[in-house]
Amino acid sequence: MKKSKLFSIISIICFCSVVLIPIGLALMWFSTEWKKKIKIIISSVLGPLYIVLVLLLLFLEPSYNTGGISLPFGYSKGSSAVAENKKGKNKNSSLDSDNSEFLKELGIESEKGERLPKSLKKQSGKNVSRTWIAVLFFLFLTLIVILQNLRNKNKKTGYENPYVDTNQYKLPFSENSKMPMVHFLALHLNAAEKILYATETKQPGNEGNFVVTNQRVVLFSKEGDVEFPLNALTAISSVSNSVLLLTSGERKYYIFVPENQMRYALAVVRWAYAQPR
Repeated sequence: MKKSKLFSIISIICFCSVVLIPIGLALMWFSTEWKKKIKIIISSVLGPLYIVLVLLLLFLEPSYNTGGISLPFGYSKGSSAVAENKKGKNKNSSLDSDNSEFLKELGIESEKGERLPKSLKKQSGKNVSRTWIAVLFFLFLTLIVILQNLRNKNKKTGYENPYVDTNQYKLPFSENSKMPMVHFLALHLNAAEKILYATETKQPGNEGNFVVTNQRVVLFSKEGDVEFPLNALTAISSVSNSVLLLTSGERKYYIFVPENQMRYALAVVRWAYAQPR
């Protein structure tokens, strides 16, 4: 394979990779539920590769087809070709007419008004065009990221609570807040008891359900069910964005809730605890 063709193939591969890698990374970060550790590893590998491809695309000279038929343009009055044509008037006139027609078809003017072909003019401005391509490409990527962020704000992401629509909650709660209807039938209610909130728990190997009523907090799990009155709580806090910590005296309960349910669970428990009984 010729060197020029090899460089052309490399240029095409680099261009396709430069287009696809950022789009793939953006889709991976905003449209997949992969673990953050995996996303960071993939980004750390493809990031430097992307930089190398951009440098290759900007600084690698692409090859041009110069092995075709040479075109009769650019003759000066003192050139040897003109001198040879002066030997015969008939041949000179026929060649001049043929050349002039041929040059007109190619968009090249005669000796008095010589100018380069359009293809050569495009080649002279290749460095400027590359810069504009890079700028427009990065603007395109920025637009993709902005649109994806706006899209994520308007749709439910991740876990959807099967027991209650948390979009009906308006946080923070006020004293006269109206609680949404909760569909959870596994809990036997006491007199005047009402379920305020319920969600699934995500502790690995010990999945279950977490329920808050106006009288107590109940945790259903594979290891066993636990419940305690709201007035027995001494502390309500969060350990992380998905772990709720409830303290009752010396006993501590770590409740693993879905990440997008954390703020609702914490707000409901605190609100229910503050209500008079």
